[in-house]
Amino acid sequence: MKIFKQMSIACFVTLVFILPACENENDSYLGIPYDPSKPVRVDSFEPDSGGMATKVFIQGSNFGTDPTKIKVYFNDLRAPVVGSDGNHIYAITPRQPGRECIISVVVNNDSVVVTDKVYLYRTMVTVTTIAGKKGGTELKTGSLSEATFQYPSTLCVDAEGNIFLSHWRTPYAFVLINQEKDIVQELFRGDPLGAPTADANGKVIMAPADGGDGYYSFDPDAQWAPKSRLILHPSYESIAEGIVDFKINYKHGMSACPLDGYIYTRSVNGQLVRFNPLTRMGERVGGVNMLTEVDTDAFLSFDPFNPNILYISYPSRHVIYTYDVITNEHVLFAGTRGLSGWKDGERLHAEFHTPSQVCVDQDGSVMVADRGNHCIRRISADGMVSTVIGKGGIAGYVDGNPEDALFNSPRGVAIDKDYNIYVADYENNVVRKLAIE
Repeated sequence: MKIFKQMSIACFVTLVFILPACENENDSYLGIPYDPSKPVRVDSFEPDSGGMATKVFIQGSNFGTDPTKIKVYFNDLRAPVVGSDGNHIYAITPRQPGRECIISVVVNNDSVVVTDKVYLYRTMVTVTTIAGKKGGTELKTGSLSEATFQYPSTLCVDAEGNIFLSHWRTPYAFVLINQEKDIVQELFRGDPLGAPTADANGKVIMAPADGGDGYYSFDPDAQWAPKSRLILHPSYESIAEGIVDFKINYKHGMSACPLDGYIYTRSVNGQLVRFNPLTRMGERVGGVNMLTEVDTDAFLSFDPFNPNILYISYPSRHVIYTYDVITNEHVLFAGTRGLSGWKDGERLHAEFHTPSQVCVDQDGSVMVADRGNHCIRRISADGMVSTVIGKGGIAGYVDGNPEDALFNSPRGVAIDKDYNIYVADYENNVVRKLAIE
């Protein structure tokens, strides 16, 4: 039976790609045309599962032979249709349609949904190095293949897919990486800059200066020229009206709030501060003793699906907290405070080792650069922690599939609009890409 199916598919592929070229032959060899007086029927499809670009063969009747008039959907995403002989459709699985996919076929005005089974979409992850070289000892710009780094630290991605990298030592600098244009460009050198953020529109980039109230902004309308700025303190009148002043000693990250566009940052002394990126006016958030995790650095990332939730990682405490900007609740989200280790499972029983920059993926899961464990972890929306890439506690440098890939102290993690994840692999001196397909 399996042999018969394989032969049928092989014959169908031959029919789709070879016979249509024979326009002068008998039309019956080209398949069965669509008959509007008859219903479209879908009997089955194979295979039952696969990743992006998997070939799927749909069996039924009255599909017609014109691929331009046939639409196939995996959930709400349309799949490319390569061909049809009337009783079989050859389609290609689209990218990221969802875990369980309902397949539907539309021919002219006839629409049929497969209800007796679903197609299981398998997410496939590959790791590649996009810039830098292992063992690099300096910052060198140029093409992606020419570039070298020493201690690429943290990063963010704008709405256009540009990657912005805070580079630490030899020298302290801020770098733009554009994969499409094949360039690595130095935008600034001088002050050490912390984890950057794009504004709420994904356009202007801001990066905190390590100490005090300073930060730098990089605007594409100004050709990314660096501008040194200060977060402004509230006036006496504003303080009298209830705005709380702030004091910043050191800060290591920023994140833009989707709700109001304010930029949030956190001082090592425990104060959470926000400021308006247009007026630069700042204020302290959350009251006098809102944050109990004082005297430690932190990395921040807002949840685009729950925009009132700010994720805060505390590397020296080995935990991730949430802060609700509406209720001011600051709650342990994952890990065990003060305990370093590598343990997957339920989030409050899981263990991390120096969790650094965090971001949120397309499923609402939190991705964590688990620096001390040399791996990338995921905290799913249902509260389970898993190791996505790397092997807990094992440092190395290997590209490829998740089973083989290795990192060395990954410190930064960010995600683009196509849900590719970028990692600043700190000790390997490279920027890596996790392509999720």
